[in-house]
Amino acid sequence: MSLLASDPKPYIGRQVAHFEKVDNSQIHARFSEDMKYRYSLSLPFFGEKSRTKTAAIILKNPSSADCSMADKTVQTAAKVLYMAFQDVARVEILNIFALRGTLPSDVVKAHQAGFDIIGPENNQTICARVSKSDYIVTAWGGANPIPKSIYDGRIEEIYKIIGRNPQAAVFRKAEKGSRQYPFHACYWPHNIRFAEIAL
Repeated sequence: MSLLASDPKPYIGRQVAHFEKVDNSQIHARFSEDMKYRYSLSLPFFGEKSRTKTAAIILKNPSSADCSMADKTVQTAAKVLYMAFQDVARVEILNIFALRGTLPSDVVKAHQAGFDIIGPENNQTICARVSKSDYIVTAWGGANPIPKSIYDGRIEEIYKIIGRNPQAAVFRKAEKGSRQYPFHACYWPHNIRFAEIAL
């Protein structure tokens, strides 16, 4: 399903370089055929013998990052997770809404126009990536400007999916944010401390 002709296309912001420890030649992204959805972005770090595990991070919705370039949130998330989880070899970028758009207000407009902002293959992709992850990091931030009735229901669905992998440890940023609204990765400091959360 595409956006209605009368609706503006979501704004896609600027790109930045991927974090320097990411092996660009091995990045894999899964987009919808029309490129309106990005379901996953797999970022492998350059080989280090001590790094063998996978961390999945779940954000709000994707912006401009792809196989060749990152956006600010993806760049920050990869860098922070590389430093905080010293056994992680790969970061899987996932989103609770797969519709691409730098401005969350565009996601709201798309929803109001009757567009599927979650993405028809998103739950399946999240489930597949989470099931193979050693760590799961929640970092989707607060609801604004998406209505809480939509946002909170979606978060409940995400936690049910996460719960299908009881072996994985689940984390969010400590001190700021909450289980329901974990602090968004775009604003993570480089010396972040993570707290494990119970499902």
